[in-house]
Amino acid sequence: MDEYKFINKALLFPMEKILVLADLHIGHEEAMNKAGIFLPRVQFKQTIEDLGKIFSEVGKVSMVIILGDLKHEFGTISDQEWKETLAVLDYLKGKAKKVVLIKGNHDTILGPIARRKEVEIRDFYVHEKICFIHGDKQYSEVLDKQIEMVVMGHRHPAITLREGSKAETYKCFLVGKWKGKRVIILPSFFPMIEGTDILGESRQNYLFIPQKDLKNFKAFIVGDKIYDFGKVGKIGRLN
Repeated sequence: MDEYKFINKALLFPMEKILVLADLHIGHEEAMNKAGIFLPRVQFKQTIEDLGKIFSEVGKVSMVIILGDLKHEFGTISDQEWKETLAVLDYLKGKAKKVVLIKGNHDTILGPIARRKEVEIRDFYVHEKICFIHGDKQYSEVLDKQIEMVVMGHRHPAITLREGSKAETYKCFLVGKWKGKRVIILPSFFPMIEGTDILGESRQNYLFIPQKDLKNFKAFIVGDKIYDFGKVGKIGRLN
């Protein structure tokens, strides 16, 4: 499983036919509506369209791994989450022999949804020499000497590119090394917001990997294709 490929906002291990997604945040619109911020209900439609484009390229797979934050609400399951999360899981189960959910910090109440669709929930998932985690918590298993690669989400990495007064933000993958492990950080699959600019955010560490270490990671921007932008530290300043 040394070879991998970026497919839009997803990560594919072609030899094993394992597709990895991160941070779908289904139900974000209803949560915002409850807070008094009206958003049109387009997230589910866009998510299914994005998934459709990916599966049209990769075909059916042996496994889909979701790296946490499948749903958005912290302490409840909203009506939108019940309906749309179950529909997304049905869609994925039609495309994969197995679906694994990694528990994210937004997934405090995920069990009823997972049980309804007979999908397993894990704090982390190890396949051969790869450990799949959300990214908000570190587990001792991550540092096991047999683990060669760590794949995570949670950070919602993005890069804002500026030219004069114009600025555009793009989702990106981050690839680097940490404590001798190869690390891949996925962008959020969430279609509504691009993410958190890795070049400008210094006040909060979103991962157990120190923020300063990310300057040595390479950034791969998601656009009409995947663009290799080189090391983060050479793109801009990361405090």
